[in-house]
Amino acid sequence: MQRIGRYEIEAELGRGAMGVVFRALDPAIGRTVAIKTIRLADLGGAQDRERLGNRLLHEARSAGALSHPGIVIIYDVGEHDDVAYIAMEFVNGPTLEHVLASGPAPGRDLVLRVLNTTAAALDYAHRKLIVHRDIKPANIMLHEDGSVKITDFGVAKFAAGQLATQTGTVVGTPCYMSPEQALGKPVDGRSDQFSLAVVAYEMLTGEKPFGSESLASVAYRVAHEDPPSASTLNHTLGRGVDAVFRRALDKAPDSRYPTCLEFAGALEAACHEAEGWAPLARGGSLMLPTVEVRPPAPTHPAAPGQGLPGFTELRREVEAPARSPKEKKDRAALALIAAGILVVTVSAVWLWRHFTGGEPQQSETTPPALVASGARPSPAGPAASQPEPNTPPEAAGLEADATEPGAQSPAPPLTQPARTPAPTQTGYPAEATVQVRTTPPGAAVVFDSRPELNCTSPCSLQLPVGRHTASAALAGYRSALRIFRLPDESDVFLYLTPQVGQVNVNSEPPGASILINGQRRNETTPATFELPAGKYVVTVVREGYQQDQQEITLKDSAFVRLSFTLGK
Repeated sequence: MQRIGRYEIEAELGRGAMGVVFRALDPAIGRTVAIKTIRLADLGGAQDRERLGNRLLHEARSAGALSHPGIVIIYDVGEHDDVAYIAMEFVNGPTLEHVLASGPAPGRDLVLRVLNTTAAALDYAHRKLIVHRDIKPANIMLHEDGSVKITDFGVAKFAAGQLATQTGTVVGTPCYMSPEQALGKPVDGRSDQFSLAVVAYEMLTGEKPFGSESLASVAYRVAHEDPPSASTLNHTLGRGVDAVFRRALDKAPDSRYPTCLEFAGALEAACHEAEGWAPLARGGSLMLPTVEVRPPAPTHPAAPGQGLPGFTELRREVEAPARSPKEKKDRAALALIAAGILVVTVSAVWLWRHFTGGEPQQSETTPPALVASGARPSPAGPAASQPEPNTPPEAAGLEADATEPGAQSPAPPLTQPARTPAPTQTGYPAEATVQVRTTPPGAAVVFDSRPELNCTSPCSLQLPVGRHTASAALAGYRSALRIFRLPDESDVFLYLTPQVGQVNVNSEPPGASILINGQRRNETTPATFELPAGKYVVTVVREGYQQDQQEITLKDSAFVRLSFTLGK
């Protein structure tokens, strides 16, 4: 039987650029493990191999200090016949990459579970000053029990720091890298957040935000270009989702969310705000139908080059496929001709209105454009139709259109001074009202990190026009954060996820029943399950043995292992 160190190899699980992953048995304790190997012989001379092997072992040991339910546990590291190996927790399930590549669209629950568990695990590692550097679907494992785990901590940092200089070696996956990583700059936890946002974007839209045919092109797009709005690829998503991705995928790390969990919470809230939202399978955006989008009619007369009222734009809700150079030239020529015709037409209409005194008489005494804008007509008479000195022709033409023949009473001029709104409890002018709802309700909502601007959901508050933040907190739930802009987003929804942890219960002998606070669970030992954060009394019972119990305090995102030895 083939061995690596003391481990007995049972099967090959996969191959990568750096080595092979095996399923193996640790005969010392009868535990199934995953063995990741790295071929040191490919890394240069003897001194380089020794130095890099030591560095790999150091990074793996550092990652081995991570203990979180969302991170694959590292048990052992070593070297065998010029092959460095890492023995880690065996996850009996596929990678997220396999799920996205081989099946239909992922379900809502899977997307949110991957997002929140991965974010919590990354924040935990970042607090330990460890950055993953290679977050991608292939490094996210889905256990058969439904749990989500990140793999390759330590290996990714070693690869980024040591293998990138090797000739012909490509480290990481460029389309998931952050701009600072693609440009070779120092990285921190916000780099992992960028990569997680790329994974989330792909799960929701079925497309990579920076996909391209060449590595150089991908790296350039990551560093310099903005991705398409997610809602243009998946029209079940709303503008709130676009806003969250714009921040998480910002080129500047300082502009992203402070933590991965804040990004995950904001994205989850934005998804729930879009009723009927649904992820797309890979390539699913190409199957979307053509959608006709009619922009609202303008509230003022069209100026030359600004388009005609009621003009209809047809837009396809997917990115256009690649076209040949001839097709591009033909389409560009047609676009220029159409633009020229539009400009000539609008200019002719404007000149006719300017020199003839306006459009034919309407039954209404006030033009619709002025009704919509809230302006009042000017007084009648020849003097009223004459522009003031130095008045631009456009303004003169507009005043001529606004003249109401036969008007007897004087009216205010067309341009009114701005009205100062009444102040409110915010100390600012009242510009717009925001309404906040949370699931579950009853959360304490604070705006702009100012304790005096608070309410209990569902509630409403007046705030100045512009960008704001709303954070919601409720006992037993993770805080949720939402960025919104008034007056465009006046109805804000935040979805709070419960604070939960995982408990692993083992007993000797196995097969014992498990009771939590006196309530029997369906599982028997050994078992791993999720519980809300809180205090519990865990009891194990097996017929013919004395029962045993332990008290635990389970914190959010914590992983607690319990072992019981039952006496006769």
